[in-house]
Amino acid sequence: MKKQFLAVIVAVMVCFGFAGATMPSTAMAADTIGFVNFSRVMSSHPNFQSAAAAMNLEEQKAEKEFASKVDKLDQKGQQELRKTLQEKLMKRRQELIEPIQKKALAAIDRAAKAQGVTVVLDQQVIVSGGKDLTNDAAAEISK
Repeated sequence: MKKQFLAVIVAVMVCFGFAGATMPSTAMAADTIGFVNFSRVMSSHPNFQSAAAAMNLEEQKAEKEFASKVDKLDQKGQQELRKTLQEKLMKRRQELIEPIQKKALAAIDRAAKAQGVTVVLDQQVIVSGGKDLTNDAAAEISK
């Protein structure tokens, strides 16, 4: 019984010892974490508004096309039309939005490196702490 009690005490001390030893490295890691409002960085790109408007127009066209043809199709035909229209929209999105998204990610990387930040998260997942890189990244993408 006494040995078991001693073993528990030693185990608790070891656990606290390990926890204490890891805390400083965790605290240091927090200093290298940054965050951005990705939507704001994207919208700072000079071509974002026109690309978003063009994408919105494409979506409206697809909706109108689907609505004009849906009554003449059976369920399988409706599914095929929906799939075709979604594929067209995805392709158009790749043409319009993805180049801007790549530039936004590159701008975020440059802003992070300039600030000595090694990990960047989206603002929506941050509860506390970290360094806000949104303004720096928005300035980078605007260049």
